[in-house]
Amino acid sequence: MTKHNELSHSYILSAGESNATGRMPITLVTERIIEVATEHANLLGIGYDTLITKNLGWVLSRLCIEMSHYPVINEHYTVTTWIETYNRHFSERNFVFTDCKGQVIGYARTVWVPMNFETRTVADISAFEREAFPIADSPCPIEKVARIAPVSAAAETEEYTFKYCDIDFNRHVNTVRYLDLILNHWPLDRYDKMMVRRLDLLFHQECHFGETIKLLVSAENNSANDCELSRDGNRVVAARLTWSELVP
Repeated sequence: MTKHNELSHSYILSAGESNATGRMPITLVTERIIEVATEHANLLGIGYDTLITKNLGWVLSRLCIEMSHYPVINEHYTVTTWIETYNRHFSERNFVFTDCKGQVIGYARTVWVPMNFETRTVADISAFEREAFPIADSPCPIEKVARIAPVSAAAETEEYTFKYCDIDFNRHVNTVRYLDLILNHWPLDRYDKMMVRRLDLLFHQECHFGETIKLLVSAENNSANDCELSRDGNRVVAARLTWSELVP
């Protein structure tokens, strides 16, 4: 369902999409955010087909998600998106997740930037008509993406080299693959007891096929972990995971 300034898409969680506890994984939450944002942008005439004519494309730069409940297998849920603000170098887009009864189960905030695929730099979108960016007067009650301080080099570390399945059509590492690497740091029994209540994710640089990154994870503090993916000592991605007990 769509209106001029927002779009809603309903889904059902299949068994094949669920995680080990039979719930919607936060990686799928992220995929749905990207999918619905893409659909809305296409309907507004500012999606891939339009931007690629100028060798541009939207890239996710900032993401935060807060979930009070994750859908379980065979549960219906709806994702609604709207644009909060924009300028010539980025657009802020929000989301709300609701269950089959229309009850809110989560929110998300995102920041998107247009990339010039030739120069691999942030592009200028001022050439697009303002009407293509309808601003919705809808509240999003969660805090914006948190600032994350550098993680100490003395933190726990792991290394990973990006492979074929990590790369998307932009020929850089897919957003969800970064999140996969971070989430895989903890053992399964962690997820049997805890859930990610809030995720803050900040993208600083691109990574490509064959590059090796280092994952640094801070010691737990007040049920939260700061994480950093770095390449040659330079931050690529920063993340904060805030945990809460998994409710049966």
